[in-house]
Amino acid sequence: MNHLPDITLLVAVIALALWPLVLLYLRLNSRRQSYQPLPAGPPPVTVHPLPATTTAQRVLQALKDLGCQPETDAEQHLTFKYQGEDFYIATEEETRFLMIWNPWWGSIAADNEALPYLKEIINLTNVNSPVTTVYVTDDEDEKNIGLHAHCHTFLAPEEDDLAEHLRTLLDLFFDTQASIKDSMNQIGSAAAQQQEKERVRIKGFAAYKENTMPIEPQQPASV
Repeated sequence: MNHLPDITLLVAVIALALWPLVLLYLRLNSRRQSYQPLPAGPPPVTVHPLPATTTAQRVLQALKDLGCQPETDAEQHLTFKYQGEDFYIATEEETRFLMIWNPWWGSIAADNEALPYLKEIINLTNVNSPVTTVYVTDDEDEKNIGLHAHCHTFLAPEEDDLAEHLRTLLDLFFDTQASIKDSMNQIGSAAAQQQEKERVRIKGFAAYKENTMPIEPQQPASV
């Protein structure tokens, strides 16, 4: 009995079964050979941003631009002189707010009769001024009332000319002082004029002043 045809048939069936796998292998191998990877470019550049300038550093530089010589005190306030007067600035990094103080720009005795008028003038001035003036009794000497002034401002990140902004605010302190002093002077002048009107002049012996004769000590007669 001849089994050759059966073997041939079996081989043919196996070849047909494996043929799709062979085609898949050939196709994948052809793609692998035709694939050309792109040349590797330069490594990515890592950008490290510069550390942000703090609010205190920006204010410090602005004060130097104004010709001031700021220093940092124990409370981390920027202290400096502007037009001969003492100022200090307290910064808040979280909110970018600045508090500018002009301490002890003036004082008045606690028993001064003009103190009630001064308090009223200060209250009226504070209504219309961006600079607020306060009066506080001196802790060490309760006989004196200290006058202090302050204002708030916000430092925007895009603030270009901070020095000019600070100059405008600092000048406002002196404008406020001048307004308070002028009002006090007007009250003083009005009070003086009123006293002059109410004063009663009694001529008395003054009417004969022009006819007076000087009294000179007489020299003793010579013997």
